[in-house]
Amino acid sequence: MRRQLSAGVISGLGVSAAFLTTISIVRPGFNTDMSELLVTPSKLIPFITESVIPFLFALIIIAVGYWTWIEQRPESAMVRLAGWCATGCLIIGGFEFLSAYSQFLSNTLNRTEWEVIQQLSSAVARGGVIGIAFGLFDIERGRAQRRGEELERQVERLEEFASVVSHDLRSPLTVAKGHIELIRAEYDLDGNHLAHIEFAHDRMSEIIEDSLTLARGGSEVAEKEPVELESVASRAWQTVGGGDGLEVAEMTVSADPERLQRILENLFRNSFDHAGGDSQPSLEDPVEAEAQLPDGSGQTTENVDVNVSVGPLSGEETGFYVEDDGPGIPPEDRDEVFEAGVSGAEMGSGLGLAIVRRVAEAHGWSVSVTEGSEGGARFEFHTDPE
Repeated sequence: MRRQLSAGVISGLGVSAAFLTTISIVRPGFNTDMSELLVTPSKLIPFITESVIPFLFALIIIAVGYWTWIEQRPESAMVRLAGWCATGCLIIGGFEFLSAYSQFLSNTLNRTEWEVIQQLSSAVARGGVIGIAFGLFDIERGRAQRRGEELERQVERLEEFASVVSHDLRSPLTVAKGHIELIRAEYDLDGNHLAHIEFAHDRMSEIIEDSLTLARGGSEVAEKEPVELESVASRAWQTVGGGDGLEVAEMTVSADPERLQRILENLFRNSFDHAGGDSQPSLEDPVEAEAQLPDGSGQTTENVDVNVSVGPLSGEETGFYVEDDGPGIPPEDRDEVFEAGVSGAEMGSGLGLAIVRRVAEAHGWSVSVTEGSEGGARFEFHTDPE
């Protein structure tokens, strides 16, 4: 009911403005030849501004009234739109009426009653269009606000779901890994089979952690501070169990140190995963899997031989790069490597590079991949994309 009433108010204002404008054009005494208007700018311009444009405004108001009737928006929004339209008509038309009335009282009114009607109808039409413009802005702003609030609630629910699932999955994995140690200590079993099981559990733990990070969107970036890239890269390299193949140039980056280290860890792991070729460990190769399992310090005891360099971008570009000497990424695959679930490694989860992009974007950076100087993968981070 309120929708129909709102549509009636808006359409009624438009019809009234159109009617008054039409009456003022065909009023008695308006006998100007139309052909004369076309060749007389002094008469044509006032005719357009005082008659044609107000009539078009009135048609716009009528059209908005019909749109209000058929548009599937909340009734409250349509009521606000009608209120804005009526307010615009009242304010602009009211000023014009008070101006004419004050001139009438002071005997300075030098316009005929038809000219007054014409200017009142023009003012009402202008006011209606202005009111509609403000009303549509108000409706869209409210919808954007509601959409943002709903998105925040969805993100909160997603993070809660990811945390619960992550906790529920970690608990049985921890129990299972504990029993593996008990079995290894109490029974004389083939170590290859236990290595196979333990490697699978470690992979599941990594996937859980990556999934949780990806679900949070990489948005948890603390206040950025000047960070020595060399020290962060060294910590990340040690965390993933790198050997002597890291080379880092001296430079300072404004970043969240922990999140920057996560970026570098994922890139280093990506280099290890893809640089080994056929030597990559898999569940079908439990002996090699056992050699690659984390030791007590959380680092791997053996890694694929790969060299990685980290340093500033050349030229006028602001940022840094991470480059390895592995097989690289084919040009046709570079556009999608940052998508979740895309992985070129047999045992890859496809989440590592997706996390890299999310964390980089949370810093306000852009990241791209190209070919390195030795044919490997080169990831370039532009810390000032502008």
